[in-house]
Amino acid sequence: MRKIKNEFMSHWDGILSKSGERILVLAATNRPFDLDEAIIRRFERRIMVGLPTQDSRELILRTVLSKEKVDKDIEYKELATMTEGYSGSDLKLGSS
Repeated sequence: MRKIKNEFMSHWDGILSKSGERILVLAATNRPFDLDEAIIRRFERRIMVGLPTQDSRELILRTVLSKEKVDKDIEYKELATMTEGYSGSDLKLGSS
């Protein structure tokens, strides 16, 4: 892990741009609390995206399952309640 962090930071510090040019570095993780402080400091902005609400989970389930053969009487609200703590990715993977 240390080797990976060192490699990342050395490349980051080596990023050069010409005057008037901008470089955008976008990163995502599902383990933000495991990030090294030195890495976090290099990002100008951080946006924490929480888990979907029950209503959002219901919408995600409706969207994902619209492409599947499912019982017409499926209770999406109940499924959304049962999936408390699931991410959108978790819900999508569960349907494949």
